[in-house]
Amino acid sequence: MKYILIAVALIALAMCEPEHPRWPTKFSMEFDEKFTYGPLSDETHGTFYYDAASGRYKVERDNGRYDRYCGWNGIKIIDPTPCTHYVDEEGDRYLYYPTRKECCYCCSAEHGCGILRQNWQQGAAFEGEIEFNGYPAYKWDKKGLQSNLYIETIAENPDDRIMLNIDQKPNDSQTFDPDTYETDFPDKKLEKPSICQKSHKCSLLSVCTGVRHGFS
Repeated sequence: MKYILIAVALIALAMCEPEHPRWPTKFSMEFDEKFTYGPLSDETHGTFYYDAASGRYKVERDNGRYDRYCGWNGIKIIDPTPCTHYVDEEGDRYLYYPTRKECCYCCSAEHGCGILRQNWQQGAAFEGEIEFNGYPAYKWDKKGLQSNLYIETIAENPDDRIMLNIDQKPNDSQTFDPDTYETDFPDKKLEKPSICQKSHKCSLLSVCTGVRHGFS
């Protein structure tokens, strides 16, 4: 009888668990981001653009100094300058520094640098309902080398939910503003600058080089 009750409880729990998160085909949102590396910390503001249909996305940051790719690129770790990630339709990732008029090729989809799938949270562990910044929310954890927490608004249909936070423990937390959520934007927003060429690679002393050679 004890085992029957446990089985019933597990079945009931599984039935109550919502569907895994799924991103819309196209959307944009603004975010505030906090980086923490031991005693060092910094914050910045940015905008995220995503288009699964074309296989492209873009992440703009007012300050890319502590971003894993933008900052760890030669001497830019000591230079608090804006930085934008572009992933094009070929799955190639570029880093663009608008105030410097510089752009370099970082890595490609074959290195794990392409666009995230819409269902990239498939397999994440559901950690229950919480309140986040005044919103009732679902909390998920997609385990990797560390916990990757994902928080979204509550809705039965994943397509009706809005991303609230991605926390890649312990270094990087992005908090998204639902008031800026849009499911359409001009395609030209995703067009990388003409100076972004694959022949111009990012610094030898960069995370990008490590990723391309399998060291990161």
